[in-house]
Amino acid sequence: MSAKDRIGKRRVSWPRLILTVGVAGGLATAMIVHRGSISAYVGGELGLNQLTHANTSNTPKARVAKSNVTTSPSAKRPTVSKTIPSSYLMHVPAQSQFPQLANGCEVTSLSMLLTGVHHPVSKLTLAQEMPKAKAPLQLTQTTNAQGQKVNKVVSWGNPNVGFVGNVYKAGEGYGIYNGPMMKLLNEVLPGRAVNLTNKPFSAILAHVAQGTPVEVWTTLTFKPTNNWVTWNSPQGPVHATPLEHAVIIVGYSPHYLYINNPWTGQADEKVAKAPFIGAWNQLGDQAITVKVSSKTS
Repeated sequence: MSAKDRIGKRRVSWPRLILTVGVAGGLATAMIVHRGSISAYVGGELGLNQLTHANTSNTPKARVAKSNVTTSPSAKRPTVSKTIPSSYLMHVPAQSQFPQLANGCEVTSLSMLLTGVHHPVSKLTLAQEMPKAKAPLQLTQTTNAQGQKVNKVVSWGNPNVGFVGNVYKAGEGYGIYNGPMMKLLNEVLPGRAVNLTNKPFSAILAHVAQGTPVEVWTTLTFKPTNNWVTWNSPQGPVHATPLEHAVIIVGYSPHYLYINNPWTGQADEKVAKAPFIGAWNQLGDQAITVKVSSKTS
């Protein structure tokens, strides 16, 4: 059976649970770990007890290789209305990435997006079928600013190729970017995937205003961060933040966005628009959605 057939035959599940776990790597104090947590590998700097320390410095964008950005005919000529409503909100059932996918915000968001366009697919099916970056994790030991001996990533996979690390185990995975996610989306809905990466944010809002959710890459705090690390991959250096996150946008108003957040399992979560866009800029202006079909899938 093909990947497309397997995806098409499975349906969505909606667990709503926030999972509290210990950080991988033997840290003494347990904390809530982000789905892309590599805190044990980058100095133990990540965890919700540290989120307030992120600032809005102009950190370089995450490296999203243009050669790995998959486009579709509709993405080349996006339909952007000259005028859209000043406010809009759709209802899409929320899902949590927990407890099964500790690092699975991207596929959980995609599962919500597909549900929103009447083609539900389980997050677990998407996690199984998504492309994987299979380069092994290589670490070296170093001393952080607090004098603690910690592990640091020397080399790992490239999220422009596929998912980096383990999507299931907290502290052992990073994430996946728009290019390989577009390949997965095109397997589920051939010819309907639309890549809005590097398009203006207004293009995202235009799609939302038409009743289509959009998956975007941002940070767990929904504001810019200065927490960045770099490792080597077979395709070259990867500049990444442990706070990398993905959500779907389901609505907007003049100063706020409304998101379905797989980290909390919350629908219509209200976040400030300006800092959210700043974080989206840092993560390479990544966004994917679908072209709505006139037929019900």
